[in-house]
Amino acid sequence: MTGAQSSFVWYELMSSDVAAAKAFYANVVGWSTEDMAMPGMTYTILRIGDTQVGGMMTLPKEASDAG
Repeated sequence: MTGAQSSFVWYELMSSDVAAAKAFYANVVGWSTEDMAMPGMTYTILRIGDTQVGGMMTLPKEASDAG
């Protein structure tokens, strides 16, 4: 279809076990990951090929405590 636009989607994931989540999504969905150092944390970029599709970080303690 010529001129069609696709929807923008960004997956924002938080996990209590980022290493396990990276392995899971790499295996199941085929995403590759790239860690980005940020003040006080590491943010992981999720990619399909060269395209960034999302990010992942450790679930903040406040969010975990809130259930």
